[in-house]
Amino acid sequence: MMKINPGRIFVTALLIAALLMTYRLVSFGEGLSEPAFTTFSTGSEGAALFYDSLRIMGFPVTRDTIFLSAERPVNNVQIIIAPQFFDDELLESMIAWVIHGGSLLFFSQQDSDVRRILSTAEPDLATPAPGGIMYRVGLGRLFIGSATYITNAGLFEGNGRYGQQMVDMLNTLEFNRIYFNEAYHGFTADMSFAQILPLPIRLIGAQIGLVTLGFVLYRGIRFGKPLPFYEEIQREENEYVFTLSNLYMSVGLGNAALEVYDKKLLKTAADYFKTPFDADYYQIYELWKAANKPHLGKLEYIIENREEEFYTKGRSGKKNEFIKMIKCYKELLKELKK
Repeated sequence: MMKINPGRIFVTALLIAALLMTYRLVSFGEGLSEPAFTTFSTGSEGAALFYDSLRIMGFPVTRDTIFLSAERPVNNVQIIIAPQFFDDELLESMIAWVIHGGSLLFFSQQDSDVRRILSTAEPDLATPAPGGIMYRVGLGRLFIGSATYITNAGLFEGNGRYGQQMVDMLNTLEFNRIYFNEAYHGFTADMSFAQILPLPIRLIGAQIGLVTLGFVLYRGIRFGKPLPFYEEIQREENEYVFTLSNLYMSVGLGNAALEVYDKKLLKTAADYFKTPFDADYYQIYELWKAANKPHLGKLEYIIENREEEFYTKGRSGKKNEFIKMIKCYKELLKELKK
């Protein structure tokens, strides 16, 4: 069992006061004001201030979305504030959990709820407690207080005194966790996460999602230019030759690489123009010009520089000319394959 360190009581009032000052700067009419009496609500009738205060002080608080029953673990504190869903069946299950040893803090908004609980619970001992009455019910304890005092507005108007009293009482209990049970406000475990969230939160989430989707579609999946996978890239014919050409040039064997392209261009041109394979570049040039094909200047560049020596490595000028030769060969081969 976990018991809160009494030393924390000293700073409780200061923490609550700090939160109350923050709430004073913000109108209760702003933000999430529904549903009332829930830990989601920052409105005047919400319980967000009490929930957040306990959480900030280090209490192990969380929300619960399962109705109480005799089968639920009893080594926790359950807090129910002005339930909206509270029929006779739910009441009997809640009292059964307390009888088996659970500790329940029930903050009521209606006197009729208190009368129903007391007539069903048959408490054997009533002890005055800060802000309410503590009852012994079977093996457990039942505290009944006013929901009005535990709301955001109630804590504000009381300068946090009621919240301090609740902290003092919690320090007398043993528990592993403190649950604010929102099942009694309609937030049940069979609801999806989106359904549990209040409507304003869902609307904000939907707007953020739409903006994000639009941004992704505008900028691309990777927020930039999409890059194809290696397997999706259409490989060029003789692409490996271009890679090897850079290698040859780096070790001073540029002419060996150009010779491969040279033979490839002569063979492809001979097939295209229906000429013998041993046709020279001047014949190819005349046929190219007569056919009015593009890139004639690139063919002229090759004819003028094909006898150039590219064995010298490390000279940037030669390297640039070599790369230009490779590009001219590739453009002409591409044109002949159309």
